[in-house]
Amino acid sequence: MKALKTPVTLITLLALQACSIIDNNPLSPKEMPISMANLDQPKSVKAQTFMMRGEVILGHEVRSIQPCGSSAQFWLDLPADKFQQGMKLLSTPYQPIYGEFIGHLTSPPKQGLSADYQAQFIVEQVNLLSTEGGNRCEKQAQPTKAFGTEPFWSVAFQDEQLIFSQPGATKQTFPITTSRLQKDQRQYRLDSGELILNQGSCIDNMSDSLYGWSATFTQGKQKYQGCATLSNQDATQSWVGLYQTQDEISDDFNVSLKINPDHTASTTYTYNDGSNTTERGYWQQLNSKQIQVVMTHHQQQYLVSERLFERENGQLHSDKEKVGNVVYPIANGGLTVVKQHPTDSIASMSDNTQTLSALAIPSKANFNAKVDQTLRNYLQINNTDPDDTRYRWLTYDLNGDGQEELLVQLNWCGSGGCTLLIFDNEQQQWRFNSRITLVQTPLNLGTNTHDKWQDLVLFVRGGGAEPNQHILRYNGSHYPLNPSVAPVATLDEISQVQLFSDGLTPFQEGVKL
Repeated sequence: MKALKTPVTLITLLALQACSIIDNNPLSPKEMPISMANLDQPKSVKAQTFMMRGEVILGHEVRSIQPCGSSAQFWLDLPADKFQQGMKLLSTPYQPIYGEFIGHLTSPPKQGLSADYQAQFIVEQVNLLSTEGGNRCEKQAQPTKAFGTEPFWSVAFQDEQLIFSQPGATKQTFPITTSRLQKDQRQYRLDSGELILNQGSCIDNMSDSLYGWSATFTQGKQKYQGCATLSNQDATQSWVGLYQTQDEISDDFNVSLKINPDHTASTTYTYNDGSNTTERGYWQQLNSKQIQVVMTHHQQQYLVSERLFERENGQLHSDKEKVGNVVYPIANGGLTVVKQHPTDSIASMSDNTQTLSALAIPSKANFNAKVDQTLRNYLQINNTDPDDTRYRWLTYDLNGDGQEELLVQLNWCGSGGCTLLIFDNEQQQWRFNSRITLVQTPLNLGTNTHDKWQDLVLFVRGGGAEPNQHILRYNGSHYPLNPSVAPVATLDEISQVQLFSDGLTPFQEGVKL
């Protein structure tokens, strides 16, 4: 075992004291008095850190985490040293690896590489990064544990005891007499020894893994060195559910709030005429009585609004909303939504299967003023120099509204493919919707739709990826960024409609900005 002396400092002690992370240790300190947050006092709005685990992609253009059991992706804001340590674990560029992080969410910027995501996950501590063990998302959440390899040993928590194990030896049980938990160290005293966990990167020389804590276990004259991880459970999941207003608001519309296990959230307004609008964003716990719900996209357009909900008897209530830097009171005494039961009534977006006739649509390399201006506007918003940029483009109605979207393939390419931009057609104006990396043409439409948008099927190869067809499903606001981590498509999910059917890249022949 080798400990790296570059610890990541946690912002709050709560992150280590099981207020937002279950430690499975009965000697954790008591919960501190609740300080209620208020939108009128921005400094009072402090998110509790929580554990997020899932599939991680690290690279030059992509730093993302896809939470276990979710199709959503968050931009992963890693400290520079942890990013470099994570990159050293990779055997190929953009290799999917498993990760566990302690941190909190924040809104994405309006421009830049992370602007396409619903939220950014700010990493305050790495709990685990690993290329081993297959699909760890399928495994149950684990409690805090310590372990070593020289010799092999492990320590697990059980009630108020530590269970010490070594291969070929009988397990030993040691009662914990006292414990002391600090932001960068945990001490567990025994009658004749102790277990000390120190926050800081720890590398196991027997595996391709990076751990968030180093461990020292002492019993009598014996001392064991190794690494440790905290419990990887997210203790804030009690908020998850579908919440709805009981009566129409102002006789005009109803509101439903969907709080998802992956920390995405959506607010849907359903009007009397049957129409609806949806906002999408994220949620996180502030304390045991309050939750922060931030919407970052309204009808696929960037717009940040924030509400703080207080929970009581299965109801959530908010009396204010913050849009930009301005706080507004919510009319009629505020918004109250009631949790619906059972929670499994939370329906994912339904699939609609369509029969599509075979069709080949080639891309274009001729200048079009409207296409050119749309692309220039996108680059300007994202502070990107247009010099040396070439592109190929086509139009196709992806969401069945009778208006053709704009798809632009750029010469921003790596070994795995190029970047594709998709612009939604809103009243004959193209507005940015999705950015997809590692795109190789041609690509196919899927036979299914999600939220009225056609699935996309992309062939992924190169950059260390195993060659296969992967399906991108629209998540309500955009398509996923990275096709290499999307599900593998089955034959009946691939239609005969082919976009960019010529297979040409902007390098071969493209319009120069």
